Amino acid sequence: MTQRLDPRSDRPLSLQLADVLRAEIQEGTRRPGSQLPTESEFQRDYGVSRTTIRAALSTLAAEGLVVTRKGFGSYVRTRPPLRRVSSTHRHAAPRASGKPEFDTEAISQGQVPSRRMLMTGRRPVPADIAGWLGCKAGEEAVIRQRLQLLDDVPAVISTSYYPLWVAEGTRLESAGALPEGPDNLIEELGHRFARGMELLRARMPTPQEARLLELEQGVPVVRMLHIDYDPDGRTLQVADDLYAADQHEFAFEWSEDGTLYE
Repeated sequence: MTQRLDPRSDRPLSLQLADVLRAEIQEGTRRPGSQLPTESEFQRDYGVSRTTIRAALSTLAAEGLVVTRKGFGSYVRTRPPLRRVSSTHRHAAPRASGKPEFDTEAISQGQVPSRRMLMTGRRPVPADIAGWLGCKAGEEAVIRQRLQLLDDVPAVISTSYYPLWVAEGTRLESAGALPEGPDNLIEELGHRFARGMELLRARMPTPQEARLLELEQGVPVVRMLHIDYDPDGRTLQVADDLYAADQHEFAFEWSEDGTLYE
């Protein structure tokens, strides 16, 4: 039986409809991969406008519960969010797998990673990265930018910055992808990761970011800056990753004795 909405409520009808659909998804009434009603069916069953329906679906898309495929309708999301795990042993898993960190996490969680290179080369360092990289704004560094995908769906825009003393004349300057990942390559070059820092901030995407990540309207992104230092306190790399918020969750693991828990 269709749950009725209350037009006399202070809560907008779009949010009421989103509440109903969210509860049905969480309770399992609407199964992963199942198609949601068409706009005409929503209008018939709930007596709401197309604007209200689209706002409700946009809310659920921003929460990562619903995906809309142009020309095909809206569906309950089938893929769980990729858990991005930070820990005191961040480099251990990709070192053991011989693959990039993104690939290692995706494969361990049953998803298929891939990437599309967007740009590689020496470029001026932007002001908000320069301080972390230990240089002045406008100085050149090796920059690698790629679009990371999960099951062929865009998920992360990754932009990595490497000082020339680390990257010059190495495969970090090559145009192709690095099968082993940049972290493993940096260690192969004789450098050692001693400590790191991560900063996260959520915001709305720019039009270009939304286009690359194929985001629905209203879906935010999470920007993570990851800075790695060597034993002398020099920056080895700055990773500027922009995550589609509806496809990811973030966790941090730690233990007092330094043990890495699986």
